[in-house]
Amino acid sequence: MSLSRFYLAPTDWRSDAQQELGPEEGHHCIRVLRRRLGDEVELFDGAGRVAQAIICAVQRERVTLELTACQQHPPLWHEIHLLPALIKGEAFEWLLEKAVELGAASVQPVETGNSVVQLDEAAAMKKQVKWLRQMLEAAKQCHTPFLPTLLPPKPMCQVLAELGSVSAGNQAELRLIPALTAGCQSLHAVLEAWSVVQPRRARVIIGPEGDFTAEELVAAQAVGFQPVTLGPLILRAETAALATLATITQRWVDPSPSVVV
Repeated sequence: MSLSRFYLAPTDWRSDAQQELGPEEGHHCIRVLRRRLGDEVELFDGAGRVAQAIICAVQRERVTLELTACQQHPPLWHEIHLLPALIKGEAFEWLLEKAVELGAASVQPVETGNSVVQLDEAAAMKKQVKWLRQMLEAAKQCHTPFLPTLLPPKPMCQVLAELGSVSAGNQAELRLIPALTAGCQSLHAVLEAWSVVQPRRARVIIGPEGDFTAEELVAAQAVGFQPVTLGPLILRAETAALATLATITQRWVDPSPSVVV
């Protein structure tokens, strides 16, 4: 039986063997899961550190843990940054869960011309808190040592301007944009052509329910995003994100995974 799992941000870990859960995780530990003194639990920081610990002190919702073992997982063999267009509530939340499970390095929600969902600043901040909580729950459930960085939503034009262009002679990352444009190469063909000596780092923009506008597609290509096809069928936005992440992850699988203790 797996241990109850709790999150402690990397900056909140102490240098000694005792750690303290934050208020939200402490509440979840004591009030929801009803863990008690002496119970063994698991602690992770979302950056590869996973520890086993014993609850050694409880004061209301303040929970102190004594570490008994700790592992530092090395970084993933691949680094995939996902930039999904904002789509309707449950579908986007499902996309975020799968991004955690498939080891995305970061998620940057993008506002596009055809996005049904439009958020003002206050709504975006509120949504981000909810999204991060759901990503944390996904990380706990699948026992991944890593948690993607969640960035605030931004307009696609701003995201592209901040990324800038990639020099054709010195590509630091593979930039992909699944699209319905005729004549696109398949994702498999593009990954095959990506040399093994180049970094296993990709940045992927996923379109909304109504796909990208022609202007957005041109702008993305101007800064190095290559249109690719995911097959003969039209996929929902969240399915396209999952299919792309899963394909790249399997293609760039680590041939010799290891754990540093």
